[in-house]
This record gives sequence, structure tokens and C-alpha cells, in this order.
Amino acid sequence: MFLTHTKLSGFFPIYLQRLLFCLIAIGIMMLFVASTTDDRPRNFKPFPCYMDPDDHNTDTGDGPIRLQDVLRAYIKPAPGKTIFFHETRCHPPGSKYIMNLTARQACSIESAALHNPNFQVFVLFASPTYLPKAEDPKLPLIEALQSYKNVHFRQLNIWRYAKGTPIEDWVNKGDLFESSFLTEHASDLMRLMSLYRYGGIYMDIDVVVLRSMENLPLNYVGAEDSETLCNAVLSLEPKGKGHEIAELFLREFQQHFNGQLYTNNGPSLMGRVTKKICNSTSIKDIVAASRNCNGFKVFNSTVFYPIPWPAWRRFVEPQYLNDTLATTKDSYLVHLWNKVSFEERIKVGENTAYGKFAHDHCPKVNAAAGEYF
Repeated sequence: MFLTHTKLSGFFPIYLQRLLFCLIAIGIMMLFVASTTDDRPRNFKPFPCYMDPDDHNTDTGDGPIRLQDVLRAYIKPAPGKTIFFHETRCHPPGSKYIMNLTARQACSIESAALHNPNFQVFVLFASPTYLPKAEDPKLPLIEALQSYKNVHFRQLNIWRYAKGTPIEDWVNKGDLFESSFLTEHASDLMRLMSLYRYGGIYMDIDVVVLRSMENLPLNYVGAEDSETLCNAVLSLEPKGKGHEIAELFLREFQQHFNGQLYTNNGPSLMGRVTKKICNSTSIKDIVAASRNCNGFKVFNSTVFYPIPWPAWRRFVEPQYLNDTLATTKDSYLVHLWNKVSFEERIKVGENTAYGKFAHDHCPKVNAAAGEYF
């Protein structure tokens, strides 16, 4: 039973009454502020692994240390001078996932950092991610990457990252999290948000960079074959035409999102928007001409995807070594097609195209990988 103000005055002096009411008022204000500054919708239910219970704490005492938020860190992506990799796997909430990478992922990152020393390389984790404690066993692959001054590991909060972008309200609705391919579709979206915010270059984390990309003018995409574009490599300027194109991509993502179709929000989206930019109804015609459409370059398949995904075994079987090296000699990078190749164990030092790429383009990771990639 609640006490009325009259009854309360019989128990406490007036100054205690005022103190009590002040404390109640402060509590109400704190609840209001918390409810209006949350970085995720309160009706959000599925996939809490993307939420961070330690959102404002980077130092957890004697435990692991949470990665810095990319938007709150002192060192942030340099506009137009950053290469982005995204890791969007969903880790169990409360598990304090310790940052780890496969040897192939680490090779992708090192090759980008090695060949582009004037670019910053940011690896962004969508789930809360932690560095190991100082006394924990060392992670050789992570240490190899941390030896590069231009490599930075960060995490992001999806809802905060979407703030101020054309897709903010849509993200807050939660449609993304109904996807049957959440890891892939979250990656499709986050690369677009990164390029909208900062410009630069996005790469899938299953590529190997073969040469510097620093002198390639920003604003480009690559064809996977004569009729299909791929979003495993995408570059946009941070301002001007590049920023306008990034907005087109985000609005297309929102308006035509389909969580049941694997490629709809990635490669297919690239094709739909590029046809609008190029004022064409045919990707085949655009690719054949290797066109620069209104400041947006479409490279043919030899630049980023010289080995198509059905032929991925050319990377891992010795009999294809010389032919694969000849095919890729003028390419800027190669794509390993992890979706179909991830189960293949690649022996370190083996006389294969991938073995050669790893030795030459990610030497520190190659040395730290152990027996297999």
C-alpha cells in the first residue's frame, strides 16, 4: 500500500521528504535518458549477439578487453584512404568472443596492408569482440597483422553505425534480422554503410591482393563474368559522385531487400544500380565496353575475378600452378570464393597458386599459419 503525501509527512521531516522526491525525479530522468539514447530498437528480439552488454566499457578488469567502437576510437578510418574488411558472423551473446581469424582471412588483410601502405586497413567486427588477456596464449596470426602500423581492429554497433545514413530507419525496423542469410546480408549492408560514411575500398575477407591499388581512381566495381557484377570489391569516393552512388546503393538495398534470396542484396543490387548509373538495360554491354559511367568505372573480370568460382580448384591443385599464375599476372587481386572452397585444406608451402600467392603477398601470415591454410 502506497503512502500519501499527508501520511508521509507524519513519518519524515520535511527535508527528508524533499530528498526522497528529488531522488525519485532523478531516477525517472535517468530512465528517460537511457531510453532515448539506446542504439538499438527496444522492440528488437532476434539475434541479440549483435548487442553489446559492455557497450561503454573497453576495459573489463582482469578479463579480456573489448575492441574499440570504430565511431568512438581515437584513430578512425581516413576518408577515401581506407580499405575495409567486415566480419559479420553472429557470436552467442555474453560469450565474450575472443578475436580470431583463419589463416586465409589473415592473408587477405596482410596482402591489403602490404601492398597499400598509404591506406589504412580497418577490420570491423559486427558482434562484440574482445582481445585476449595479456597472460593468455598468443595468437600468432593476430600478432603478424598487428606488426603492420596501418592495420586496425574495431567493432561496430549496427544501429549506431546506421545513424545519419539513408537506411537508419529501415535498420531500426529490424527487417535485416529476418534474413535467411543474415551473415551475408549484414555484410552486404555494412560495406555500403562504411563506404557511405568514409569512402575508400571494401574487400571481401577471402581475397589476396597482388599489387597496389592506391593509384586506382576511386569509384569502381568489378564484373565477375560477362553478364554479372560482384560486390566483393567496391570503391567509392567519400564525397561528390562516390557519396551519391553510395546513397543510391543504400536506398536500393532498403527498397528491394529480400532476405530469402542469397544474391539479391549484393551482386544483383550492384547490377540494378549500375544499370541506372550507366543508363543501360544490359550489364553485358556495360562490361563489354569496360565503361566509365558518369564517373563510375566497371572493370572486366580479369581485374579482380580472373578465376571464376566454378574453377576455384585452380588455386589449390599443383597441376594448375603455371596456368593460374599466367591468368592472374595482370590482376590486382584474386578472389578465393570461400563459399565453395572453405572446406579445402591448403598445405602451407605446397606448390600451388595459393601457396605462391601466400608466400609472396602475405609472408608474415604464411610464416605464422602453421601446417595448413
